[in-house]
Amino acid sequence: MTNFVQLANKVLVRLNEVTLDTAGDGFGTARGPQALAKAAVNNSVRLIVQEAQEWPFLKTTTTQVLTPGIREYDYPSNWSSSDTDTFYLKYDASLNNAPRVLTPLTYEGYTKEQRPLDDTGREGAPEYVYQTYGSKFGVSPTPDQAYEVEYVYWSYPQDMTLYDDTCIIPSRFDHIVVDGAMIYMMRFRSNDQSAAIHQQSFDEGIKAMRRVLFDDIHTLRSTVISGRA
Repeated sequence: MTNFVQLANKVLVRLNEVTLDTAGDGFGTARGPQALAKAAVNNSVRLIVQEAQEWPFLKTTTTQVLTPGIREYDYPSNWSSSDTDTFYLKYDASLNNAPRVLTPLTYEGYTKEQRPLDDTGREGAPEYVYQTYGSKFGVSPTPDQAYEVEYVYWSYPQDMTLYDDTCIIPSRFDHIVVDGAMIYMMRFRSNDQSAAIHQQSFDEGIKAMRRVLFDDIHTLRSTVISGRA
């Protein structure tokens, strides 16, 4: 993965401006075009991330330790969305529980089917998971022990700040990040024609990223004839 100063320098090279020290000297106090290049890179990354909520490079696996008597839990602070089909109750020998994939329910489905049982005191190893209307998920039955639930979610990255912060977007797409940054730089310089050219290149790059990273899953179909006439 490419780091922050490397991406900023790629933008500065295109502008024929003085590049930043790759060891980070003076990076935090940069002014003028160098400071603008830093802001432009972060702006480009934000634009790319907003183009699709579930980019593969934003996928993260985490584990939530459940608290006895508590049904609902906050997602991580960088949570964007989650894959409810991946919620998995992990095996713990000390708890003697059976590992299982939790069955996803809508909040309405949980309220109608499982909540009445939980509200009357049912506790045990969770079998279901549901999404609340906020940034939380819930499990049912109410846990009676400190079980561990593993799941996959898509994160929303914070802006890069330090010179060696790693960009979340894979290095093979650096040129797209730079094109997005150049839109910002050209607009700042009131060069609308150049900004439009970079905008077109950026949009085409996003489409290419989608083709590469969201490629359709191929399926296999058997052509064997199972019977004879």
